[in-house]
Amino acid sequence: MSNLINYINGKWELTSKSKISLYDAGFLLGDGLFETIRFQKGKIFRCNKHLDRLFFGLKLIRIEMKKSKENMKLLLEKIIQKNSIQTGLLRLMVTRGIVEGPPWQHDGPEGIYINIRSLTPKPNSPVKIIFYSEKKYPIIRFNPAIKSLNYIGNMLAKKDAEKDGAYEPAFYNEERFITECAIRNIFFIKENTLKTPSIKLGVLPGVMRDTIISIAMDMKLNIEETNIPFDSIDEMDEAFISSTGIGLLPCNWNNWDSNFKITSKLNTRLNQLINNS
Repeated sequence: MSNLINYINGKWELTSKSKISLYDAGFLLGDGLFETIRFQKGKIFRCNKHLDRLFFGLKLIRIEMKKSKENMKLLLEKIIQKNSIQTGLLRLMVTRGIVEGPPWQHDGPEGIYINIRSLTPKPNSPVKIIFYSEKKYPIIRFNPAIKSLNYIGNMLAKKDAEKDGAYEPAFYNEERFITECAIRNIFFIKENTLKTPSIKLGVLPGVMRDTIISIAMDMKLNIEETNIPFDSIDEMDEAFISSTGIGLLPCNWNNWDSNFKITSKLNTRLNQLINNS
């Protein structure tokens, strides 16, 4: 890990020598966005999708990027070239920059940070998930959703889920509609219909989520981005979670399980797409 080379706001540094200013707005205030981006055999998966989402979010929170999408893509490709990892994850963070004076008056250059790591081995599936009310955690839902650096509520829920013997927590809101997991999207299958929570609920439109929906459409599944009542989940035939890092993972919960027949087909097609990208 200490021998990996990171991009630290204009400089290439070994992990052991990487430093971030105490006055960077990302550290001071959690003021910024991030993207977790997968690369397979040296090639970045859905890079443009990630950058489109990043630049859209930066515009919403009024951070003006001096670098273009093409410049950012070149940086992402360069960090792969500078390291020996051929398949893994990039974490790209953009902050409001190093603040001098009142943070709300800062209009200086943005801060850009990129690190790299190998993929975490996939757990045996299906994985157990547990459902929590969002009221238990300091979770802020944006509409449209942004990939904020503030993940306090999500991380607290992850800790609680591990204590409760689950791999991932999934949330439901005050209206008892399923929203998303702490760091992943969630899907259900009922007969020939793929269901996933609507982004109108403040759910992050994940890049892997979008990819899976496209695959499901090619498989002639019906697609519903909709409100899914928490009280209806035991009626579902199948369920899985998704993210850039893990791809697709079948999941179950207490007193519910599945044969994951359609889920397995989706997963096969997704893996083929990732490996051939």
